[in-house]
Amino acid sequence: MEIYVQAGMELWMLKLARGDRKVRVGKVVQENRFFILFLILWSVGRISFADWSPVPTGSMEPTIVPGDVLLIDKTAFGPSVPFLNKRLLTWGSPDRGDIITFIPPHEDILYVKRVIGIPGDLIQIEGAAISVNGAELPQSLVSADDERLILEESLVDLGHSIQYSSSRPAPSSRHFITVPVDKYFVMGDHRNNSSDSRYWGFVDAEKITGKVDRVMLSLSSEWPYLSRVGKILD
Repeated sequence: MEIYVQAGMELWMLKLARGDRKVRVGKVVQENRFFILFLILWSVGRISFADWSPVPTGSMEPTIVPGDVLLIDKTAFGPSVPFLNKRLLTWGSPDRGDIITFIPPHEDILYVKRVIGIPGDLIQIEGAAISVNGAELPQSLVSADDERLILEESLVDLGHSIQYSSSRPAPSSRHFITVPVDKYFVMGDHRNNSSDSRYWGFVDAEKITGKVDRVMLSLSSEWPYLSRVGKILD
């Protein structure tokens, strides 16, 4: 009998402890309900409407440098489906010169590049020279030293900087292509240090996740502290 009583007491204590835990968890949730709601809304908003992404490479230099954290507008072309990196609705499309984030066709990693060609465009590339629909993109010298060459390139009457590194081979590829429907041709601003549409093809419209036009903050060691925070990107 004592054995049964002891077993019963142990079971009762175990249930009580479990009940205490539920009470404690419920109390914590109740006391922090507004903070928990904020975290949920913040997470959904970050996934569907806005996001930020650190830049690990120099493929978009000099516009974007390694260490920059980019603010991504995920509603510019339509909200994206959470976790799937696909747009739920479409109410806009990238234009030439836009800096976009996307998933490329060859790997499941977020990329950031500049749109050079939109559906229907004829793109002609001869080394460093680029033509869109028969018009060569003007390039003018900004600066040059032993390490890099900085040029100003005009695309749709809007200028942006591009870079060539002296330590890397000059571009020598040749392309004569028409951008298909629902596809985009993208390139990095660091023209001889970028994996882009010249090498792996077009970007699917549904794989474009947002538009970038601002640096949220920067952890770059090559720039003065806070000098790039909030920088608007050309």
